[in-house]
Amino acid sequence: MMRRLLPIWLLTALVHLTGAAFGQYTKDWNPWPVVVDGDTLTAPYWGGVNFPKVSLVDFDGDGLVDLMVGEDKGKLGYFRNVGTAAVPEWAPQEERLGGIDVGSWHTFCDIDADGDPDVFCDGKNGQTAFYSNMSVGSNTVLKFETATFGGFQTGFNNTCDFADIDNDNDFDFFFGGATGELTFYRNDGDSANPSFVFVTNSYDSVLAFPGGSAFRPQHGFSALHFSDIDLDGDQDLFYGDIFNFNVYFFENFGSPVLSDLTKVSEAWMPFSTFGFNHLASADLDGDTDLDLVVGVGSQDINTLYHLRNNAGTFVVLDSNIVKTIDHESYGSPTFGDLDSDGDLDMLLGGENGRLWHFENVGTPAAPSFVLQSRFYKGIDVGLSSAPVLVDWDCDADLDLLIGNDLGRIQFWRNTGSPANFNPVLVTNQLAGIQVDQLASPMPADLNGDGLRDLLVGEWDFNSFANVRLYENTGNNPDPTLTLVTANVIKRRAGDLTLPVVYDWDADGKKDLIVGSRYFGLTWYRNTAAGGQFPDSNTFVAQPDTLPGYDDGYRLALRFADIDADGDDDLFVGEEDGGVNFYRRDGAGTLCDCPWQADLDGNGFTDATDLAFVIDIVFFGQSDLQDPACPTTRADFDANGFADATDLAFLIDHVFFGQSGPSDPCTVDTECP
Repeated sequence: MMRRLLPIWLLTALVHLTGAAFGQYTKDWNPWPVVVDGDTLTAPYWGGVNFPKVSLVDFDGDGLVDLMVGEDKGKLGYFRNVGTAAVPEWAPQEERLGGIDVGSWHTFCDIDADGDPDVFCDGKNGQTAFYSNMSVGSNTVLKFETATFGGFQTGFNNTCDFADIDNDNDFDFFFGGATGELTFYRNDGDSANPSFVFVTNSYDSVLAFPGGSAFRPQHGFSALHFSDIDLDGDQDLFYGDIFNFNVYFFENFGSPVLSDLTKVSEAWMPFSTFGFNHLASADLDGDTDLDLVVGVGSQDINTLYHLRNNAGTFVVLDSNIVKTIDHESYGSPTFGDLDSDGDLDMLLGGENGRLWHFENVGTPAAPSFVLQSRFYKGIDVGLSSAPVLVDWDCDADLDLLIGNDLGRIQFWRNTGSPANFNPVLVTNQLAGIQVDQLASPMPADLNGDGLRDLLVGEWDFNSFANVRLYENTGNNPDPTLTLVTANVIKRRAGDLTLPVVYDWDADGKKDLIVGSRYFGLTWYRNTAAGGQFPDSNTFVAQPDTLPGYDDGYRLALRFADIDADGDDDLFVGEEDGGVNFYRRDGAGTLCDCPWQADLDGNGFTDATDLAFVIDIVFFGQSDLQDPACPTTRADFDANGFADATDLAFLIDHVFFGQSGPSDPCTVDTECP
């Protein structure tokens, strides 16, 4: 067949479309039922909620009060009220409102009097950023205006607030000072055209110290909320502080025009927390008085309280408004069929060293999870459990490897059966392995010799954390692990490593994806020759953005075909103790078929296969459909047809020398 020539510019462009994994991934906060303590979670895969900073505002203008939750990495979660004015029901709408980064704090105010709430937040320079709300209906649009609004020097992590303290129909501005006092900027403009003038750093002699004395220096970051909580027509002040386990309450004994904020309580709430409490008020039950939501800014469990105002007495209705999987901190999931019923169950590690057991009581195609235990099988590895389910001894049932904060890996052998998981501790220190801290094991055969090797992630106090590679120099039923290298990747210093092995670009070679605390998820493409261990030169970091890269800190990635549709979905554990879920879209999977990139069947991928795909995509030739496969053989990304994306994928193989074996699936082939 005569081959047509493509323009050099087109080939060059296609060569630079470097590999993404097959299919697309869609985040889903509530893909199937998850039951915890008898309650069906409304947002099980939101990812956990630690240190939230809350606001209550009718963001979509439907007359119902919505919930905004500030979290790590500058995320501002939007939970829309899909209930009623008397019974709110907050459903997740956006994980990062308008796609913006609010930094360490946020607040809302209709500063331009156009009827919708604008966003003010951390300007990352000690000042205040302003985003005007240009949203229409459900389409959120926040327009960045300035990072230096009003010239306010608010500092870091101090939640500020607006209030019409002088009843002149415009909003004034307040923030807490480093001395525990109250800084005041008066608005000398009008409701639509603000003009702020600094007045004082000690408004109304407010002092947020125990006993009201500056000689007891126990003031830190502050969280302000103005509210006419007693409905007397003037603005009272709640002053949260990182050193106050409750909240300061300053009642306004003045008037709507001339305030007199006087501290009447250092512990106003009916409960205490670990401190830095953020309050937001609104009528949440339709009885015309103000109820409260409290975000606990220094706590990782019971972090979002709902308080009802019963004639001036506040009653706790809920301590976890956002119903999500939340193992307090350091969520680390692993999946396996623990009861041999044909579907995947989940174990979730966490900071307390124990494992949570979520049994899949649904079907392989329609999962449904129930939390059965917060102390699975009595396993406690100390702190920071990082589990992986694997048939380590090749006896046809799953065992457990669990890393911990001591830098060691525990091996728990299943002495039961595939249907009756009964782990027994074999060793507290597998193969004598000792990293500095926070060991994270990941077994995989990386040199293709049929023996399961071991990668170990770590944290190093001296900022030298990398990923260690141990070769199995024994056999699969009884591995002997020998250190090959302590530095398998070229690593940025100062971060921990959480490795997972997966053929991300489906070229038949096992790549490495490394989760971290600060740098998200990084894909290292395996460019090593067949039969060779990859090293820091052949595990090559790629610029691709992976699903879940922005989910939070300390990201622990796992793949699992949770819905039995023939492709691997993606789960990301995070520091907040939760799990995020990404469903892989698209029909079909390479794992069901022979190596599709070898279109001419000569056993490897070469320029002849590339020429076939060029003909298919640009010149309308036959797409070489394979009747044994659910997709066409040239449809590498499984989107239903062969296109330029498939061509770019194949160019990666040919130009970068990545030849496909007979089966590119990441499957457990080490055990006979």
